[in-house]
Amino acid sequence: MPLIKILSKPSYKIGIWEFSNSEYDSNHCGIIYPNYHKEINQIKNEKRKWQIYGTKMLFNELCEEGDLVSKNKIPHIENSNKNISITHTNQIIAIIIADYPCGIDIESRNRDISRIKYKFLNKEDFTNGNDLEDLIQNWCMKEVLYKIKKDKTVLFNNHLIIKKKNNEFKGYCVHPEFSFSSKISIIDFKNFFLAFNLDYVINHD
Repeated sequence: MPLIKILSKPSYKIGIWEFSNSEYDSNHCGIIYPNYHKEINQIKNEKRKWQIYGTKMLFNELCEEGDLVSKNKIPHIENSNKNISITHTNQIIAIIIADYPCGIDIESRNRDISRIKYKFLNKEDFTNGNDLEDLIQNWCMKEVLYKIKKDKTVLFNNHLIIKKKNNEFKGYCVHPEFSFSSKISIIDFKNFFLAFNLDYVINHD
């Protein structure tokens, strides 16, 4: 399970790993961070098991303090003031650990989501959805915003907005109960887009 890349800044750290099914070790998976997805033995999807194990292994490389746990299937770091977000696709896992509420998402550049763009595009977004790469980037960055708050009442096409200025992206969540904004970085990684937020600012009316 090669560690592909680590991005380390004063306020956040990101790790990216590639894994395969041959590396899954059920015994070790039960020992390392046992409170992260305790239900793993009941999971029948083998790929999901590999992802959970890979997440544990990557977290072990990135974090020197705290215990990785899951509550209602949402990851947390106990005994630490750090925040965490996790994403995976195919055989890639990425984790961000930050000093602020954070989100991370990875999407294939080849994914065609044009048929569902009405579900997440907002008229104030930087793209109208005609360019497929812009559309994927928009979706990827909105996933980041959603993961920051993890609130099921957030609607992608209504409450989340992605704006672009001077080739820099900023995301806004405008919800009846809360409002925040984040600068978002999106990078090309192999044949994927990887997006994550660089800060978290609560907006006060």
